[in-house]
Amino acid sequence: MDDRQSYTTNRLFRAKQAMNHKFNPTKTVAINWCTDAAQSEALTRFFVKHAHTQYISHSELQGSRAETPTRWRSDLAATLHEELKATLAQDPACADRLIALATIDGAIAGMALVSIGNKQDVATPYASLDDLIVHPDYRGAGIGRQFIAWLEQQMLKRGITRLFLESGEGNHDAHRFFEAQGFQPVSVVMMKELSHA
Repeated sequence: MDDRQSYTTNRLFRAKQAMNHKFNPTKTVAINWCTDAAQSEALTRFFVKHAHTQYISHSELQGSRAETPTRWRSDLAATLHEELKATLAQDPACADRLIALATIDGAIAGMALVSIGNKQDVATPYASLDDLIVHPDYRGAGIGRQFIAWLEQQMLKRGITRLFLESGEGNHDAHRFFEAQGFQPVSVVMMKELSHA
């Protein structure tokens, strides 16, 4: 089975699973900016549980989340919790980082972290979609598409007309999803481990 067949089979299975067992399409998905600092623990648990290692890209390696392209740091939960608390402490009206939350009947269905570009001399105002995670039970049910559409509208309201993201090299399902939402590759990031040997 090639990658495309595998992707299609997995996607159809997840969609069927979501529609038949977990997700009632008549339920409303609410997407809003999260401003409740008390949510930081629940968001940390959600991220740690649902972000597989294929998710790791260069910002996780350049920051404090991952040790290698295939391994999260052992203290990921503690590190991420502090990061999310700091983000939620900012006033969303002027914050340079924001957390969006998708909920169904009050339960977390997805989360997104967005960084607002704050360079004064930038030619085109931009933001970066740093993280987008949808609960596995709801993947294939359209929540990711709703999330992207909502984020685009929120960015446009702020005068932002360019949205970047990065994705781990092996995260092929995510690549196909984002390309279907209109994202396109603009660069390639490479890394080399250095040693004295």
